[in-house]
Amino acid sequence: MKQKSIWTNEINEKIYPELKENINCEILIIGGGMAGINTALNLKDNENVVLIDKDKIGYGVTSHTTGKLTYLQGTVYTDIQKAHDFNTAKRYLESQKDAIKMVLDNIKKYNIDCDLEKSDSYLFTTEEDKRLNNERDFLSKTDTKFEDAKLPVDIPYKDAIKVEDTYVFHPLKYVIGIKEIIKDKVKIYENTTAIDMDIKKDKYIIKTKNGNTITSNKVIITTHYPFFVLPGLMPVKLGLNQSYALAAKHKNEKWNAINIDKEIYSVRFYKDNIIVGGFSHDLSDNIDYKKEEDKLINFYNNYFKDKPEEVWLTHDLKSHDHIPIISRLNKNHPNIFIATAFNKWGMTNGVLAGKIIADLVNNVENKYETLFKLDRPFSVEKTKNFITSNFKIGKTYIETKLDKNKDFYNKTYITNIDDHPCGVYIDEKGKKHVVRNTCPHFKCSLIFNNADKTWDCPCHGSRFDIDGNLIEGPSVFDIKLKEDK
Repeated sequence: MKQKSIWTNEINEKIYPELKENINCEILIIGGGMAGINTALNLKDNENVVLIDKDKIGYGVTSHTTGKLTYLQGTVYTDIQKAHDFNTAKRYLESQKDAIKMVLDNIKKYNIDCDLEKSDSYLFTTEEDKRLNNERDFLSKTDTKFEDAKLPVDIPYKDAIKVEDTYVFHPLKYVIGIKEIIKDKVKIYENTTAIDMDIKKDKYIIKTKNGNTITSNKVIITTHYPFFVLPGLMPVKLGLNQSYALAAKHKNEKWNAINIDKEIYSVRFYKDNIIVGGFSHDLSDNIDYKKEEDKLINFYNNYFKDKPEEVWLTHDLKSHDHIPIISRLNKNHPNIFIATAFNKWGMTNGVLAGKIIADLVNNVENKYETLFKLDRPFSVEKTKNFITSNFKIGKTYIETKLDKNKDFYNKTYITNIDDHPCGVYIDEKGKKHVVRNTCPHFKCSLIFNNADKTWDCPCHGSRFDIDGNLIEGPSVFDIKLKEDK
């Protein structure tokens, strides 16, 4: 079984150069996932637009999603009503339906080959859970067509509903398709990591890892996790969730499903594969990732026969009130824009972000601008989630600092070298790989992920390989022993 996403199989594409000089531009987009690439698509006719990504465009969180285009998103409408009100939840539903239409329109207009398929969406529960009835009531009040249904798979459930106007697709092929569309109008640089931002008068100067700078009048941050701490104090406004997914051979079926129980799992199909995801948890709740991944594999093995061929994990940023953040940063920085915290539904919210931010940049009114504003009012529910999330992160930070001598799986241990805590991994050949054990982002101690063989930050989700190379932020630095960041 390979530790990789199914979406990266057999993908051949043009590799774009990394930035090797100082440049100026009017609009800089940082991050080339679903949100960044759709923002670039909507701004391709603007003057002097630049898009950078720390890796290959689309190979971050977008390539680790399940690729569903659905507005049946767990208990999101109940949750939003609890944090806000019915009208806010209704607007969110409308935004998701509009986002699906945007994807369909793009695929048709630009003839993007991304294996789009119509797929009925099921929402179900394995328990007597009144929240499913709450979702029913909400859909009824918004005149959304749905029906009570039987789940088309032999797994336990008590109740289910179904909607029909939803889809699945290949998310990486979609992103690559758009990249090819915009390449002659937007300057694209891959393997170019933004590490810092200076503000001088009306200009934003972005420093890159390779030592170059990009000076821009407007900056759009669509990285999975904002790469900066100030301004905005984003880390305290976001929570982080981790989940797992696998792919195995299976006949194609035209439906997808997700449940609303404590142990959440989802199912969809791609060509001759089934993709099962779920068993998510707050990042700081569980640090034995292999154990959590095994829960998903065991669940799959109980109900399906073919052996999994790929398995992977993914991080999802959460807002404290269940609504993504797609917004200007604040009134002091009206030319910094941010899109993040898609709450597990990055396919619809990513394409929606591309339209909203482009409209903000071009001073065009967008009907969803106020819904996704960063500075929307606090509520009791939002405040409670804010306190809980940051308490968990603080608790995890302290625990990792106290547990200096942890032995991970008899292959990895923490030790001090020149008064610096270091992580040591012993590979199958007996070779030692030594790295710093402190995350450069917020100085949390790292834990060893025995599933992917990586060093992971349990506070904010940065990930590094066994030799200390950065895989995923918010950190922008490596943890190689020779570096002192």
